Amino acid sequence: MEQILRSINKIAIRCLFLFFFLPVLTGCAFTGLKKDLKEQEKLATLHGEVVAASATSAPIIIAILADDPLQPRLINYRVLTEPGEFIFIVKPEKYRVFAFEDSNRDQHFQPGERVGKTEPIHIQQPGTDSKVTVQLPDNPDLELAKKITGLKSRVIIDLPAARMSLGRVVLLDDPAFSKSNAEMGLWQPLRSTREVPLGIFFLEDFDPEKIPVLLVHGVAGSPVHFEKLVARMDRNKFQPWVVFYPSGFNIPLIAEYLNSLTRELHVRHGFNTMKIVAYSMGGLASRAFLNVYAESPQPFAVDCFITVSTPWNGHDAANMGLKYAPAVIPVWNDIVPGSQFLNSLFSTTLPGDIPHYLLFGFKGESALTSGNNDGTVSIASQLRPEAQTGSIMVRGFDENHTSILRSKEVSELINEILNR
Repeated sequence: MEQILRSINKIAIRCLFLFFFLPVLTGCAFTGLKKDLKEQEKLATLHGEVVAASATSAPIIIAILADDPLQPRLINYRVLTEPGEFIFIVKPEKYRVFAFEDSNRDQHFQPGERVGKTEPIHIQQPGTDSKVTVQLPDNPDLELAKKITGLKSRVIIDLPAARMSLGRVVLLDDPAFSKSNAEMGLWQPLRSTREVPLGIFFLEDFDPEKIPVLLVHGVAGSPVHFEKLVARMDRNKFQPWVVFYPSGFNIPLIAEYLNSLTRELHVRHGFNTMKIVAYSMGGLASRAFLNVYAESPQPFAVDCFITVSTPWNGHDAANMGLKYAPAVIPVWNDIVPGSQFLNSLFSTTLPGDIPHYLLFGFKGESALTSGNNDGTVSIASQLRPEAQTGSIMVRGFDENHTSILRSKEVSELINEILNR
């Protein structure tokens, strides 16, 4: 009898999972996911490091080109605040990586700037992880500079849309932030990097007198979720910056993405301080980003970290997804309770000058979430002990997972914290 009951419970859980995802199943979401995963399987990783022969205070621009002598293509680029590590996700092909010291900070190579390059890099198999080093010499390499100048006229720019939206001024009702684009970011994250404007957007022109507040949405979310919070923010003192990212990717990859974009914005604008407000899974991505941030020299200060309704201990629905779904969204591997990602999230302690404020909701019930919950995330997950221990404030609200960002009381507290 006990075995029969266990079988019935498993069937019931599976039925709940399928019922929960029924709308997207009929919309062919899993078909799109399978196609996206196959495309991701064709990719490889290129880790690199820029090493300077002598110290530099200038930012470093790194560009990766498809090594076609007749028609070289600029695939992507990175901006570092100083020599250090970088990463590219690429298809198997021949590449060459260039790095130069951007002395005048115009993001364009000038013949008088120090520059280095790799030999051709032949990535032959998907799933491989190649490693390269780019050396910046003591003095400008005039011969290499001449070759790069001749190369520039032949290069075809083939950049993802994500690299083109950094600092673009938009309104929150911009079509880019549509529900369909947000869902594509979850179910077909690789496709979204080609078709959806992604990155960090401004809601007004950059103002050096105002403090940036980075707003990080959750899974299948978009900047639209912060509408009420932005409307109630003190815009005389703060400038909201909204992130739009493909939430279906693995969280460590999202963290590296945030690190790369914020550092490039610092190179462009030279801001000294940033504050972060993150919602739901955005809190996990932001905490992982701060771990990356803390491991290298910090070009700007993060002096406030506010999380709202974050599943610090994961979500049971991800576990059901791994067990029963016909295809697995990469992020499910990270937010399943007990995942390697969650277990390592607090292995790096936040720097002492980054206070964490943990806000959570406790109103609502969900059949897919065990124990007391906010309608989506369990209270136990929101109040993971390690998250509480590292916080200087833990505050609960009689709100569910979606209403908490619309709450005037929550907005008032966030504004009070930002002004501290």
